[in-house]
Amino acid sequence: MKVVVTGASGYIGRHVVDALLQMDDIQLAALTRHAGTGNFRDLCTGEIGSLSAHFSGADHIIHLAGRLVDKPEAGVTEYFNANVKLTEDVVLAAASAGTRSVVHASSRLVYPRTLTSPADEVRDIAPDTAYGISKRWAEELVQHYSSRCGFSALSLRIAQVTGGDHPGLGVINSFIRQAREHRRITVNGKGVALREFVHVEDVADAIVSAIKYRGPWQGINVGGTRAVSVREIADMVARSSAHPECLEVRSVAVAEEDTSCYALKHDRAKQILRWEPRWAPDDIIANANQA
Repeated sequence: MKVVVTGASGYIGRHVVDALLQMDDIQLAALTRHAGTGNFRDLCTGEIGSLSAHFSGADHIIHLAGRLVDKPEAGVTEYFNANVKLTEDVVLAAASAGTRSVVHASSRLVYPRTLTSPADEVRDIAPDTAYGISKRWAEELVQHYSSRCGFSALSLRIAQVTGGDHPGLGVINSFIRQAREHRRITVNGKGVALREFVHVEDVADAIVSAIKYRGPWQGINVGGTRAVSVREIADMVARSSAHPECLEVRSVAVAEEDTSCYALKHDRAKQILRWEPRWAPDDIIANANQA
């Protein structure tokens, strides 16, 4: 069975490649962009070529390549080539190669921050950021071409990924840094905003499980064991620090309370992927705090 991974040198990609290499009877092509060209290099063989050349004989494509949220003020056009155009190139090459399935890495940001309960895969799609819009457009391309060309497809809407060698963990990393540098963690407002984290090892397991799927396109949430409030995150960081008794967690007043909810429903992942996350928030934060 031949599996091709795009974005293989990225944070999630490296873990997916490692997971696939543990499997029997896998012929793996781990692709990364070849600098200055429109071609891709296979990290396993060193071969350089087009997507079509690398996809020849492939049974499954795992499409992880794209641009992350690196400029909050960026417009959709700045994300277009990396997240939309490349996705179309991938699914067209997959269709041409007769690939059986495509697994596409999407994002929790196809949902808006205005939700007050965990996001449902069908009911709640309404991206409210440029990045989220680009990922939703990419999903629609995967859905369109899978229906038109007859391959199975999934778009995995992944929560905030943490763990391993991640260079930054968002609010977790911010609180850890505050605790180490100032022996104090400051929470803006009451800290009621909800966030959901998923460990990169769990994400890799979900992606590998997804290549077994056969059927029409679906969007599937891939999240952690539960959502936690920002205040809970601060308290977990404090408890897992070297000297919790010496560390203060304080709240400061804000003009407007952040009540955003980035939490995900998990039923579809359990039913379709036969997958559940293993890393709980306490373990993720304790592990990050010891790094």
